Order: sequence, then structure tokens, then C-alpha cells
Amino acid sequence: SRGRKALAMGNAPAQFVTIVGCGRVGAELATSVSRQGHSVAIVDSDERAFDRLGADYRGRTVRGEGFDYDALQRANIEKANAFATVTSSDSVNIICARVARDVYHIEHVVARVYNPTRTTLYEKLGLQTVASSSWGAQRIEQLLLHPGVQSIYTAGQGEVQIYEIAIGAEWNDRPMADLVPVGEALAAGLTRGGRASLPNPQTVLKTYDILQVSATTQGIAQLRQNLRLGATRKA
Repeated sequence: SRGRKALAMGNAPAQFVTIVGCGRVGAELATSVSRQGHSVAIVDSDERAFDRLGADYRGRTVRGEGFDYDALQRANIEKANAFATVTSSDSVNIICARVARDVYHIEHVVARVYNPTRTTLYEKLGLQTVASSSWGAQRIEQLLLHPGVQSIYTAGQGEVQIYEIAIGAEWNDRPMADLVPVGEALAAGLTRGGRASLPNPQTVLKTYDILQVSATTQGIAQLRQNLRLGATRKA
């Protein structure tokens, strides 16, 4: 409905999110996303797992394996533009994530990692991951519904903040100087394939890079505008 769409992400359009795994993180994530007015379908092999969902959850529940074709079809995965796999098995999560990205071509895919030593493998496959269960649901929600610029640290009264940016395909092979405005923003770190480095204006960005930027309010406004322009050029 119009009211639900207005509720979701301010005035942004509602999204369709598919979640595999209805444990603590999956249930919290599904309930929170549903509460914001987005369409949600959550898949789990255990029917009793759905008891964890909040009373205000308004999405679909589908019993089945997250990589099973029939279960995914019942979850209307072809409508999804965001997908999270948060089961207790890293092997299942990586399979589900790759199916969502490579078979169904879902734009935003996030996988939960239980064994931190496997994080590098996920990153080499170009999959976004979250490892900490204490803030997992909140972080996954941000990556799914608010991709792009995320504030991760605030200094003073908020005059300067550190932001994390997931580099999309539209910025692949472009110099960082095209993205980060000079004077009001400073690149603080870049993570690629599990390894971090200190970038400079000539650093060539790659899809799936994670860029940390320290910026003023004016600087982040310009950076967001640059991101929008980059997405427009891609379209």
C-alpha cells in the first residue's frame, strides 16, 4: 500500500527481502525489516524456528532448505532485490549466497560467517559478510536496505564522521579522486580481498572494495552526490 511504501526507508520505495535462517539473528532481522514496511520472506528447514518471529511480523514463512529451488520459488525469490543468509552453517550460507547472486542475480546479498577464518574466502567470491552475532541483525539490515554510505564513528558533536562505503560496479577501475571530494573528506583505509591498505587519490577502485572515509557534513553530502551520479552513469 502507499502507506507502507512511505514508511519504508523514509519515502524510498519498499523492497522485497528474502532471508534464509530463522535463528536469533534471522528472526530479529525479518521482524525489523517487516516492521519498516518492506516485503519479507524467511526460509528455514525447522517449522518451529518461526516461533521466534515477533507478533508484528507481516511477511511470509517458508519451510525448506535455503538452497532448494522449490523452497526459494515459494519464497518468491524472483521478486527479491535483497537477500541474507544467516543459518548456523557457513557451508550452507556460502551456497545460498552464491545461488542468490549468480542464479537469481539479486543486487544486495549478505552472508553471516561463524568461522572468521573463512571471511577471506567469502570476500574473494565477492560476497558481503557479517561475523558478529551481537550486532549482526542491525548490520545486515543496513547493508540490505541502505547500501552505499554508512556512518561507523562520530567525532565531537558530529561535525566529522567516519563512513564506510561498499564500492559498486559503477566505480570499478575509476580513481578514488573521482569519488572522494578534496578538502572536506579524507580516505582513511581501503579493504580488498581481506587486506587493508592506505589509499591515495590515484588509487584505482575495484568492485567489492570497502572504503573508509573521514568527512565533514559538507564532504559527505558531496560524496553521496558523487555516488548518485556514478549510479546514474551506469544506468
